[in-house]
Amino acid sequence: MAPLSCNPPEWEDDERMSFLFSAFKRTRDVNTCDWDGKMKFWIPLILTHARAQGLLSITLSQLENDFRRKGCAPMGLRTVIQEMIRQGTLRKETDFVSGVSSGWLSWGMRQLVIRPLRWTIGTMLGSQVGPDEPLVIPEVIKERAALVLQRYQSSTFRPFPLLCEEEVHTLCAEICPNPSALNLVLLQLQGDKKICVLERAGQKLVKFVRVSVGQVEPISESDLGIYQLQQGEKLLSERLQSAGEESNRLTEEARTYNRAGNKNQALRCLRKRKLVERRITELQNKQDNIQGILERISAAETDRKVVSAYQMGVSALKQALKDVTLEKAESIVDQIQEYCDLQDDLSQTLSSVTDADVDSDDLERELNEILQNEEMIIDLPDVPSGPVIISPKRPTEWKMDQAAHSPADGSFLRSVPEPMLQ
Repeated sequence: MAPLSCNPPEWEDDERMSFLFSAFKRTRDVNTCDWDGKMKFWIPLILTHARAQGLLSITLSQLENDFRRKGCAPMGLRTVIQEMIRQGTLRKETDFVSGVSSGWLSWGMRQLVIRPLRWTIGTMLGSQVGPDEPLVIPEVIKERAALVLQRYQSSTFRPFPLLCEEEVHTLCAEICPNPSALNLVLLQLQGDKKICVLERAGQKLVKFVRVSVGQVEPISESDLGIYQLQQGEKLLSERLQSAGEESNRLTEEARTYNRAGNKNQALRCLRKRKLVERRITELQNKQDNIQGILERISAAETDRKVVSAYQMGVSALKQALKDVTLEKAESIVDQIQEYCDLQDDLSQTLSSVTDADVDSDDLERELNEILQNEEMIIDLPDVPSGPVIISPKRPTEWKMDQAAHSPADGSFLRSVPEPMLQ
């Protein structure tokens, strides 16, 4: 059984695995379906296996051992690896290193990372892939590089501009368990312009990119000065802790000697404790001075960013008001007032013309006609609120009633239909 993190569904199918474990034809043109079917099985499986095992690089012999099934190793893995190299999913370490070092890579990275890698692969000759030649997986390396960057930005090392080699190993211990993997990740970060690496006075230093900044800035003398101050503060803290422990120890010894009746020895311990306390005071003063300097540097950096923001704001405002002047604004306001007055005059003129076209005599004549029509309107009786009792009447009685309530000129009768009058 192969030591795979998760076996594919076909792994228990002997007939299917016999085909997949067989060698490839000489060329793809001989049998395209068989060639493509094997590639679609092995390439994703190799990448999944490497990611699950945390492998940033692999070798042919390693894959043959990992994918061994029932005592047999796959016969076509060399062809699969060559196809993956052609596609770019695998790269030789030599090509990966030269691809990074040919661009933005600094001298420090060449000394610290590339030289050890080249030493491990310097004996590999020829264009063929050797059984033990390391092949890096760029996709997995990029994923690990992103994890390292996230780990730094969320760690306690974030305030420090530079990290020493031991601090980098501590930061990346879970992500890059071995030095070779760490070197590959540092190469990737260096190629992406996320870190700078420098060796100074025999000490290896790494600078990470700041949060919300696209690319890391080169290591400056200011960074080195801040690093020295932080290292001095760290050294003083260690000495303060050691001196405090020594003071406590001398106090306990003085008590022990005093209980034993050895007063001279107890007094000697107290004198030593006084010297230690004096040294503690001196160390604390030095530490306070360094902390004060670091705080001032931090405040100065904040002030620099604020001033830079002010300058950008002033430039933007200046650009926005580039063609605007006070005289131009006053001229525009005067023009607006002028056109508003003109519009008012036009409106008043048009309204006066409309009033002049109307004859007042015609309006009085129309008003008299309306009043005459209103006098001709008949006042009808109110509608009764109670029940109405209608008694049958003869037509002659109905005519008499109508005549009694109709106008004297008989206009009501003229409005009644003719059959009702008969």
